[in-house]
Order: sequence, then C-alpha cells, then structure tokens
Amino acid sequence: MQQKATYYLLDVFTNQPFGGNPLAVFPNADGFTGEQMQKLTKELNLSESVFLLKPTHPDADLRMRIYTPGMELPTAGHPTIGTAFLLLEEKLIVPKKTNQITLEQSIGNIQVNFQKDHDSFVNIMMQQPLPKFEQTFKDKKLVASLLSIEENEIEREFPCRIVNCGNPFLIIPVRQLRTMERLKLNHDLFYQILDEIKITGIMAFSLETTSADTLTHSRMFAPHLGMIEDPATGSAHGPLAAYLFNYQMAEMKQLVIGEQGIEMGRPARINMQIEQEGGKISKVLIGGESVIMGKGEIRI
Repeated sequence: MQQKATYYLLDVFTNQPFGGNPLAVFPNADGFTGEQMQKLTKELNLSESVFLLKPTHPDADLRMRIYTPGMELPTAGHPTIGTAFLLLEEKLIVPKKTNQITLEQSIGNIQVNFQKDHDSFVNIMMQQPLPKFEQTFKDKKLVASLLSIEENEIEREFPCRIVNCGNPFLIIPVRQLRTMERLKLNHDLFYQILDEIKITGIMAFSLETTSADTLTHSRMFAPHLGMIEDPATGSAHGPLAAYLFNYQMAEMKQLVIGEQGIEMGRPARINMQIEQEGGKISKVLIGGESVIMGKGEIRI
C-alpha cells in the first residue's frame, strides 16, 4: 500500500526567502523506517531533513531523526532551530514547558528556548552540549593545503583544532576575508584525513566580515555527508563560539552574530552566545530566524 509523506520546507538562519539553509521537516514520521527516511532525504536533496516521532523520553515534546543525503546525524543546528520554529508557528504542539521546547535527539534531549512577541516567535536559541576540545593540528601547512591556500594565510597565534559540541568540527582561523572568498576544499586530502580522524566537517572562519554587525565570516565543508559546502551550520557555530571564548578572541557573553553562506548566494545569520561560571563555559547557545517556504507531499 502506498504511503503519503507530508513535509514542510523552510529556510533557516534567515528572515528572507531563499537565504540561509533549506530544510525539510516531516511532522508525522512514526510509520517510516530508517531506510525510508534516508531515501526521502536523498530524493529532496537538501543538506538535511528532519523526521518527527513520538518521544521515548518523558521530558521531551517530540523525537527528531536528522538525515543528510549521506547519513543520519546525532544532532544538528539548523534542523533543530527550523523544527522548533515550525512547531511553534504552525501550532503543531503545545510545549510541556513555558517558553521551551525539548527535542529528543540521538545525543539526548536538546532544549530550545523562545519568546513570543505578539504573534511572532523570537529569540529561538538551542543549548548545545558543552564543548570538548580535541585534537590540535600542528601542521598548518597541511591544513592550508586542505583549503588550497598558503600557510601564512592562517592565523599564526591561534590553533587549528577539533571542537565538539555534539559533532566534531575542525576549526580553522583564517586571517583575511579575501582568502575566505577563494577557499577550495582539497577532496583527496580531506578523505585521507577522514580515514584517520573522525570529523563532521571543516569550519573555516575569519574575524573580517562583509557586514558591520557580524563577528565572524565562515564556510563549512563536509562532502562525505552529501554536501560539498553548507550555507548555514548551527552545529558548527557552537564549537566556533566555544573556540572564540576559549582562545579569548571574543568575550561571547552577549549575543553575537556569525555570517555564512555568502559565497553560495544564500546569506545566513547565526546567533551565538556563551554563558560562563567562574570563567568556564556553562552553556553554549546558538539560534536564529526561519521562514516557512511551503508544504508538499511525497508518495512512497
């Protein structure tokens, strides 16, 4: 018997249509197998799709499964923010807690806080797991080759390091915006590194930006997930925020904005904030706006 899969399309980390990162959300996915979810994601060919199910944890409002065209992810930023916005905007759930949605993911429950301003939902921010500072890449010539640039175009004073807030990203500090604009991933070298070290993607950033009100300009590459480059990566901005705080590149006590997707023609703005206790990170928060683009149906 043929099944019908209803889904919503959103653009996440933007308040303008055709900006940010596209997302598909399937709100009633309890009857789908993991294989079907993977096939549906490949069919839509977006960077990520979300499938919503009944929660298994008593505190959660819903359970999320998140897929790229290449694999299932344990957590992800733009799917979490986009899903929360959709649930609120379309009144698909009544949250168990005031001003908070709890979404069950493979890594555990993720809290998403929000505020309501008249008929709009604002300040949608997810709390990511506390950061783990993992391997440092001391060979900056190798890292530069990974991005097809010169070693002296990477910041000398700051490390190239894997930071993990649920997904491990190699954070690479680049000196100038003009260098960021011509980054090109060396795929052969990337897969050689991937054979030895598990990473979700390469997150290159610069403190030179195109907008006066943004702190960082970034690009994220993850071809093994089915996306050569991602226009807006929430799960990488948590590690980036932690990196900026840890190496005293920015205070991060107040909300700051990272820009991404400029080179792809899909400009995105990702909010970042670090809460701290006794000089140590106590919360990693990322968020942003979303736009519902439409609704569709696939027969499977």
